[in-house]
Amino acid sequence: MSKISASCHCGGVRFRVEAPEWVLDCNCSHCRLYGALMAYYPQRDVTFEADDTFIYMWGDRALEMHHCRTCGCFSHFTVAGKTDAEKIGVNARLMRGLDPAHVPLVQKNNGNDHIFWTKSDRPVLPSHDI
Repeated sequence: MSKISASCHCGGVRFRVEAPEWVLDCNCSHCRLYGALMAYYPQRDVTFEADDTFIYMWGDRALEMHHCRTCGCFSHFTVAGKTDAEKIGVNARLMRGLDPAHVPLVQKNNGNDHIFWTKSDRPVLPSHDI
């Protein structure tokens, strides 16, 4: 399978990944406010070509939310203090040529309010279960 390209609005963050088998609509406050749909990969499977980010952390500070330093797009998250994590999340909305009609959408209730902007025929996953 070939990798697809992804980038933020200005190109300050660029990466290549395999097309995701599914994407997650997390309704936590961060993902909801930035409109992110997340795809998950082992960190070693994401090839960053440019990574000019600033990191935002909150709550238990377990995740580093990476945003482009220039345009502010939310590009990905990593596990705090890990350089080869088994799972990181990348914002699938940054992927060029990805057809949403062919990628299943999973919803996860991390906001604990069951409010989503997307529609899915699949059951909503409870918080912190992936």
